[in-house]
Amino acid sequence: MKSKRLKPIQEIASTSAKNLSRAMGEAGRKVADLERQLEQLQTYRDEYVRNSTQAAGAMDAVKLQNYRSFLDRLGEALRQHLATLDSARIEYEQRRVQWSDKRIEAESLSRVMERFRKEEQHAADRREQREVDDAALRLCQARAEAGNR
Repeated sequence: MKSKRLKPIQEIASTSAKNLSRAMGEAGRKVADLERQLEQLQTYRDEYVRNSTQAAGAMDAVKLQNYRSFLDRLGEALRQHLATLDSARIEYEQRRVQWSDKRIEAESLSRVMERFRKEEQHAADRREQREVDDAALRLCQARAEAGNR
Protein backbone atom coordinates (compact mmCIF):
# COMPACT_ATOMS: atom_id res chain seq x y z
CA MET A 1 0.00 0.00 0.00
CA LYS A 2 2.55 2.53 -1.15
CA SER A 3 -0.19 5.01 -2.04
CA LYS A 4 -1.51 5.09 1.53
CA ARG A 5 1.98 5.61 2.97
CA LEU A 6 2.63 8.42 0.48
CA LYS A 7 -0.68 10.22 1.08
CA PRO A 8 0.36 12.08 4.28
CA ILE A 9 3.53 13.30 2.58
CA GLN A 10 1.53 14.49 -0.42
CA GLU A 11 -0.98 16.24 1.86
CA ILE A 12 1.83 18.03 3.70
CA ALA A 13 3.36 19.18 0.40
CA SER A 14 -0.04 20.32 -0.86
CA THR A 15 -0.77 22.24 2.34
CA SER A 16 2.68 23.79 2.22
CA ALA A 17 2.09 24.86 -1.41
CA LYS A 18 -1.22 26.46 -0.41
CA ASN A 19 0.44 28.31 2.48
CA LEU A 20 3.23 29.50 0.20
CA SER A 21 0.62 30.61 -2.32
CA ARG A 22 -1.05 32.74 0.34
CA ALA A 23 2.30 34.21 1.39
CA MET A 24 3.11 34.96 -2.24
CA GLY A 25 -0.28 36.67 -2.64
CA GLU A 26 0.37 38.80 0.44
CA ALA A 27 3.80 39.74 -0.88
CA GLY A 28 2.23 40.61 -4.24
CA ARG A 29 -0.35 42.83 -2.55
CA LYS A 30 2.42 44.54 -0.60
CA VAL A 31 4.29 45.25 -3.84
CA ALA A 32 1.12 46.63 -5.44
CA ASP A 33 0.44 48.84 -2.40
CA LEU A 34 4.00 50.15 -2.38
CA GLU A 35 3.84 50.84 -6.13
CA ARG A 36 0.59 52.77 -5.63
CA GLN A 37 2.13 54.75 -2.75
CA LEU A 38 5.21 55.50 -4.86
CA GLU A 39 3.03 56.79 -7.66
CA GLN A 40 1.13 59.00 -5.20
CA LEU A 41 4.38 60.32 -3.76
CA GLN A 42 5.77 61.09 -7.21
CA THR A 43 2.52 62.81 -8.20
CA TYR A 44 2.60 64.88 -5.01
CA ARG A 45 6.22 65.90 -5.66
CA ASP A 46 5.43 66.81 -9.30
CA GLU A 47 2.41 68.88 -8.27
CA TYR A 48 4.42 70.59 -5.54
CA VAL A 49 7.16 71.51 -8.02
CA ARG A 50 4.60 72.69 -10.59
CA ASN A 51 2.69 74.81 -8.06
CA SER A 52 5.86 76.22 -6.54
CA THR A 53 7.29 77.08 -9.96
CA GLN A 54 4.19 79.09 -10.79
CA ALA A 55 4.60 81.07 -7.57
CA ALA A 56 8.41 81.34 -7.94
CA GLY A 57 8.31 85.03 -8.79
CA ALA A 58 7.23 85.91 -5.27
CA MET A 59 9.73 83.58 -3.55
CA ASP A 60 12.27 85.18 -1.19
CA ALA A 61 15.48 83.51 0.02
CA VAL A 62 13.87 81.86 3.07
CA LYS A 63 11.01 80.44 1.02
CA LEU A 64 13.48 79.22 -1.61
CA GLN A 65 15.59 77.53 1.08
CA ASN A 66 12.46 75.91 2.59
CA TYR A 67 11.34 74.86 -0.90
CA ARG A 68 14.69 73.21 -1.65
CA SER A 69 14.82 71.60 1.78
CA PHE A 70 11.32 70.17 1.34
CA LEU A 71 12.21 68.89 -2.16
CA ASP A 72 15.30 67.23 -0.70
CA ARG A 73 13.17 65.52 1.96
CA LEU A 74 10.69 64.42 -0.71
CA GLY A 75 13.58 63.08 -2.79
CA GLU A 76 14.92 61.16 0.20
CA ALA A 77 11.46 59.78 0.94
CA LEU A 78 11.20 58.65 -2.68
CA ARG A 79 14.61 56.95 -2.51
CA GLN A 80 13.69 55.16 0.71
CA HIS A 81 10.35 54.14 -0.73
CA LEU A 82 12.05 52.79 -3.86
CA ALA A 83 14.44 50.79 -1.68
CA THR A 84 11.47 49.37 0.27
CA LEU A 85 9.70 48.57 -3.01
CA ASP A 86 12.81 46.82 -4.37
CA SER A 87 13.02 44.71 -1.19
CA ALA A 88 9.33 43.86 -1.46
CA ARG A 89 9.77 42.83 -5.10
CA ILE A 90 12.71 40.59 -4.16
CA GLU A 91 10.67 39.03 -1.36
CA TYR A 92 7.76 38.46 -3.75
CA GLU A 93 10.02 36.77 -6.28
CA GLN A 94 11.55 34.54 -3.59
CA ARG A 95 8.08 33.51 -2.40
CA ARG A 96 6.98 32.90 -5.98
CA VAL A 97 9.95 30.59 -6.57
CA GLN A 98 9.32 28.75 -3.27
CA TRP A 99 5.64 28.34 -4.13
CA SER A 100 6.42 27.15 -7.65
CA ASP A 101 8.92 24.57 -6.38
CA LYS A 102 6.52 23.30 -3.70
CA ARG A 103 3.60 23.20 -6.16
CA ILE A 104 5.66 21.12 -8.58
CA GLU A 105 6.66 18.80 -5.70
CA ALA A 106 3.03 18.41 -4.58
CA GLU A 107 1.85 17.72 -8.13
CA SER A 108 4.64 15.18 -8.63
CA LEU A 109 3.73 13.42 -5.41
CA SER A 110 0.08 13.37 -6.49
CA ARG A 111 1.01 11.78 -9.81
CA VAL A 112 3.22 9.17 -8.11
CA MET A 113 0.50 8.44 -5.56
CA GLU A 114 -2.08 8.06 -8.36
CA ARG A 115 0.27 5.73 -10.26
CA PHE A 116 0.74 3.61 -7.12
CA ARG A 117 -3.01 3.57 -6.55
CA LYS A 118 -3.64 2.39 -10.12
CA GLU A 119 -0.95 -0.29 -9.79
CA GLU A 120 -2.47 -1.45 -6.51
CA GLN A 121 -5.95 -1.51 -8.07
CA HIS A 122 -4.64 -3.43 -11.06
CA ALA A 123 -2.94 -5.96 -8.75
CA ALA A 124 -6.16 -6.31 -6.73
CA ASP A 125 -8.14 -6.85 -9.95
CA ARG A 126 -5.67 -9.51 -11.11
CA ARG A 127 -5.82 -11.21 -7.69
CA GLU A 128 -9.63 -11.18 -7.77
CA GLN A 129 -9.67 -12.55 -11.33
CA ARG A 130 -7.22 -15.28 -10.31
CA GLU A 131 -9.48 -16.21 -7.35
CA VAL A 132 -12.54 -16.34 -9.63
CA ASP A 133 -10.62 -18.44 -12.16
CA ASP A 134 -9.37 -20.79 -9.40
CA ALA A 135 -12.90 -21.16 -7.99
CA ALA A 136 -14.25 -21.94 -11.49
CA LEU A 137 -11.46 -24.44 -12.05
CA ARG A 138 -12.16 -26.16 -8.70
CA LEU A 139 -15.86 -26.27 -9.54
CA CYS A 140 -15.13 -27.84 -12.95
CA GLN A 141 -12.77 -30.35 -11.36
CA ALA A 142 -15.32 -31.20 -8.69
CA ARG A 143 -17.99 -31.76 -11.34
CA ALA A 144 -15.61 -33.88 -13.40
CA GLU A 145 -14.75 -36.01 -10.37
CA ALA A 146 -18.44 -36.34 -9.50
CA GLY A 147 -19.19 -37.36 -13.07
CA ASN A 148 -16.43 -40.02 -13.02
CA ARG A 149 -17.88 -41.74 -9.95
